[in-house]
Amino acid sequence: MRHLLPRLPGPACDELVRSFLDHGPSGWVGFRPGDLPDQVRYAATGGTPVPAASLAALREKFVEIAQKHGFGREGGRQSHAGFDAETAAWLAQSELFRSGEALRDDVWSFVAAVVAPDIVHWRFGRSAERYCGGVRNTFQRLWMRGRALDRGAGHPERWRLLEELTEDALVQITERPSIGGDPVLALAVAEAWLRAARHHGKAAMEDIMRRAILRIRVRNEIRSLADLPPDDLASFLDKLFGVPEGSLGEAEPLLRGVSLAEAARNVRQEAGRRGWLSPKSQSALENLAAGHAALDRGERNALDYLLGRLSEAGVLGDDIAGLRAVLSADLASTASSDSGPERPRRRSWAIWRAR
Repeated sequence: MRHLLPRLPGPACDELVRSFLDHGPSGWVGFRPGDLPDQVRYAATGGTPVPAASLAALREKFVEIAQKHGFGREGGRQSHAGFDAETAAWLAQSELFRSGEALRDDVWSFVAAVVAPDIVHWRFGRSAERYCGGVRNTFQRLWMRGRALDRGAGHPERWRLLEELTEDALVQITERPSIGGDPVLALAVAEAWLRAARHHGKAAMEDIMRRAILRIRVRNEIRSLADLPPDDLASFLDKLFGVPEGSLGEAEPLLRGVSLAEAARNVRQEAGRRGWLSPKSQSALENLAAGHAALDRGERNALDYLLGRLSEAGVLGDDIAGLRAVLSADLASTASSDSGPERPRRRSWAIWRAR
């Protein structure tokens, strides 16, 4: 049977949020699924109100994910991006939000302002738009991302796009209805962004993304881009993002389900445990984990030496093979570009990391 989700009308949401912000999270009485605010409403027909136990489980899941990323820990390390990615993936799979109820702003007003205002405050502070329904709502925006950027249940890295794309890139995709409202186009744009980030480096992607989005929106008015064959759409988007045909962006290894970023993280962890990391090899692995595959000569040499030591130790065979393939492709790409136009200098690692 279809469950109807609670709805919190806009004026009521504004009132509850003002009261919550006036008293702060410490003054909040907490979420009581069996005693909802008087302003909460349900649709008159189409199903039965969702059980209180399901709402309690929803609250518990939000708290569980948030606590993993620093919620409720004084002075502890906080990962808002990690919370966003994990919550988006969970919301996209949740049975509660599979129906048309999830398309309503007032449903998400209820979720943010009644179920989890303390988590919203931890994530965004006093910004009222993060509590009320709309594309800026803390949880609604994550549900939209998860639905738009799902690679499919059979994909070995189903939710990687949620982890790899920057906040600016995610906003550019999901807050543009002509793009975010079309899962085919949204997914294709996100994949193109990932290829471009490997080619240009993440630090350069904000301006590149905004220019590309403008051109995509204009072209999409003339012809539905989502109707293009997948390869043609990918090629078209790569041109907009400035990714050369046959570049490294198409050659990232997926060896037995292991991605470039995951391989870099695994190698860094193992080398760190053994005390084998040098500043250059660490910089190379951090670049690769962040999706930046273009390494300088010193980084390549240091990483190659480190991979040789780990290979001799007989550990991480698949990860090492994948990273060696990237090093070979990067070296070939660098050599072929020597006779072409000069590419923009990459920002120093210290400046890029500070961003």
